Formats: sequence, C-alpha cells, structure tokens
Amino acid sequence: MMARAAIATMMNAGVAQGVFPGAVHAVGMPDGSMRQRAYGFHQYDAHTPAVTIETLYDWASLTKIVCATAALRLIATGRMALQDPVARFVPTRATAVTIAHLLTHTAGLDVRLSTAAQQGADALWQTVLATLPSNPPGTQVAYANVNSLLLGRVISAVTGKALADALRVLVLEPAQMLQTQFNPPMTLWTQIPPTERDPIRGVVHGTVHDESTAVLGGVSGHAGLFGPVGDAIRFGQGWLATLNGTSPWGIPRALAQTAVTNQSPAGQLGCGLGWMVARDTFMGAAVDATAAHTGFTGPVVAIVPVRGYCWALLSNRTWPVRTPARHHAISAQVSSALWQAEDGFEEVLDGYTTNR
Repeated sequence: MMARAAIATMMNAGVAQGVFPGAVHAVGMPDGSMRQRAYGFHQYDAHTPAVTIETLYDWASLTKIVCATAALRLIATGRMALQDPVARFVPTRATAVTIAHLLTHTAGLDVRLSTAAQQGADALWQTVLATLPSNPPGTQVAYANVNSLLLGRVISAVTGKALADALRVLVLEPAQMLQTQFNPPMTLWTQIPPTERDPIRGVVHGTVHDESTAVLGGVSGHAGLFGPVGDAIRFGQGWLATLNGTSPWGIPRALAQTAVTNQSPAGQLGCGLGWMVARDTFMGAAVDATAAHTGFTGPVVAIVPVRGYCWALLSNRTWPVRTPARHHAISAQVSSALWQAEDGFEEVLDGYTTNR
C-alpha cells in the first residue's frame, strides 16, 4: 500500500506559509462519528488564543447553503415551489426571476451589494428590488450574493419570521447545530478569530465580515452565521442522511438529489440547488463526487454521498488583509487525501480525535 501524506502535514504547511493563521478541520465518518483537529492560532502570533475544535468562525457564504436548505424544506412542504416567481413574495421588478433561478445563481441580477450598502440598508434594498436582469433568467450562471439575499427575504415572507429565527427553526435546530448563530454575543468573542483589519471598520472581530450583511444588522441570506466545525459536520451529516431518505428537515430524497446535481447550462460554473458542484479548484480528486460550499473568509463544507462522508475546514484566511484565494489549494489537497485514502481514513487523519 502506498503511503499517503497526512492531512495534518497539509494543514500545518498552510499555517507555516501564511495561508491562514489557524484553522480547524473535521470529517464526518460513514459510521456517524466525527474526527477533528485544530491548527495554529487566532492571529499570526502565538500569544493570541490557540484554535480549538470549539473555535467559532465566521461562516461567510456557508450561510447561503443553510438558507438554501431552508428554502428546500419550504418547497418540500408545499409552501413555495421552485418555479414560483420571486415577485410572488417580494416586491421586486424582476418578475421573470424564480426561486430556482436564485438557487442556481442564474437570476441575471447584476448588483454589487458592498457598493449598494454604502448608502445604508434601505438604499441597498431599493437598489436590489429595482434591479432588472441583465440577461434572460436561467441562461447564465453568475455566482452572486444578491441571489441568496433575496432568497432569505423570501423565506422570511413565507414563514412570517425574521430570517435568523426562520433558519434556526427550519434548519439549525433539527440538525442539532445548536452553537451556530447570527450576531454572537460579546461573551463569545474570545472564541472567535478576527477576520480583517479594515480601513473603515477597523478590526473586524465578532461581527460579520461581509459589508452588506453588516449594514443589514448582521443577518442576511448570504452571510452572517458563526459556528464551530462540529456544527458544520452536523450540517453535512444531515445532508447525507437526507440523500439516504432520512432527512432531519423532511426534504425528500428526490429533491435532495436534484440539489446536488449540476443544474447549470453546459460549460458554465457548476451549481446545484444551493450547492456548488464540479469545482476542481477546491474539490481536488473528488471533484466528480462532491457537493460543497465555500465562504470568502475561508470556510468550506463538503459532502461525498457515494462514500458516505463529509468534511469541513474553517479558517480566517482574510486576516489581517484579504489576499488571493490560496486557501483553495489546501482544501483541494485535503479533499484529494480523503478521497484517495485507503483502510478508512486512519493514515490521512493521523493525530485527529474522535467524537460522537
């Protein structure tokens, strides 16, 4: 049997090379257990807190796939449908855009939220709701925050709840993701690594990194959740169970299978219903078997249904300043190592602790 590099070697190299100051990686095993290990520190300084498996990271765009899961649950219960116009629930001028277009990032809405947010929350929403598609909905994939922002507003409208409450009830609590939350209280900030030294906001620590979500009070469909790696694994395990017909959210197996299948027009960026697919930049050798989602601050959660495992890697790679996405190469190496592992994962998960 050919010896394979331990994932710890890859992760420690990421810390040593300044890809991120620290990170935590975990694998949800086929038997339902969890293997996990923490690396590095909150900042590039050994005098700052060491990362632990309980460290709370800014999940950034992992919020999107949680939001998508809530939408799929509402679809499963008949409270809305994939082909429903968004305008049925939200006063948008983009009357041809449907829920499916939002989930597949094919709405054609060209809005840079960070720019729109500079004028405040009301102006941001006025801009979003007044924007018309720049190309026919369903024809071009353009991964954009505005799609999940609108989806979050739809979820609030359908449920009659604030988005934070709706996601907690629809997704987080059923999957036992009990530490994942928007706007964590200051008492938890010692467990949260900072994400950036911003010239306007100063040190971004304990509050959401995404500028538009910050303007919206820390809660949106595209960013704002904070959580530990264990909850990211519980989310992945919930999706594996869903694909096996035992969903904690009541999402039917057929709808779940559609969600992890590429819905994009040929030759375009791979998207399912909320999930990213066919992204070799961070999926590595498992690209044809993985559905995943990433976040700007460094997180990734991935499921590999054919093998019955999932994995998550959380970091604050944007600290102290945002740089090119070098962390994707680490994620690709980790993904490949798990996919190519022999005799379970023992060799590649050397030094990892087990938790049920």
